[in-house]
Amino acid sequence: MRNSLTIRRWRIDLYESAVYIQKQPDPKCIDCRGEGDITRGADPWGEEPDLQPCDCWNPFHSLRIPLRPRTVINERYPF
Repeated sequence: MRNSLTIRRWRIDLYESAVYIQKQPDPKCIDCRGEGDITRGADPWGEEPDLQPCDCWNPFHSLRIPLRPRTVINERYPF
């Protein structure tokens, strides 16, 4: 179950075990125009262009706030 809330540039996702907070692309960015990625290396022959993340945000960086401790399995299974 996932609930999502967006406040300006911040997206907050609530899961059963943690809350994730992530910054969204800047809507005023002149490079990506708020989309978050920049098209580089477009070919005139119709091949797929390379999409690279813009400098106004990092899609792989988020803050995780745990709501409860993780369970630890102490048993070892033979393989």
